[in-house]
Amino acid sequence: MGRGSMRQGSRGFTLIELAVVIVILGVIMVLVIPTFGELSGANLRRSSRHLTAAIRFLREDAQAKKAVYRLSFDIPNGRYWAEGLAVTVEKTVEFKRLGSSLAYESGLFGRTTFRDIRVPGHPDEPYILFTPDGWVEKAYIHIRDGGDKDYTLIVNPLTGNTELVEGYVEER
Repeated sequence: MGRGSMRQGSRGFTLIELAVVIVILGVIMVLVIPTFGELSGANLRRSSRHLTAAIRFLREDAQAKKAVYRLSFDIPNGRYWAEGLAVTVEKTVEFKRLGSSLAYESGLFGRTTFRDIRVPGHPDEPYILFTPDGWVEKAYIHIRDGGDKDYTLIVNPLTGNTELVEGYVEER
């Protein structure tokens, strides 16, 4: 058998054919993989972990620095950020966004959304207050996963710990 006879019988893929297959696989992965996160609840767990970390950080930082902070929420856009009480040039007091790398603006992951934020002291204003003595406002953060399942992240005022509960939990 000569070299010429092997080449005629075995035809490989061209570079264009391989590129087309790779592009098709890439498109499929981009469309399918995000839904796996929603189906398994990964984005919901990730969102609740990030919220819990922000709450713990603000509680501890407020105690350590003897400062007053709040975690503010933009419910329609699924965003939240930390603010600190500051004295302005006019000698008034107002909340201003923190510049800390740990207290930057963040948001929910995937198709997870806020339903609402319930804080008994100010039910129509979506924020949680943190005081220098370690107290955190009791809050009910109602979130919805990528489907139609509701969850409630309950913030404990004494410890700042959170509990993720399935379902929409009313204020107690």
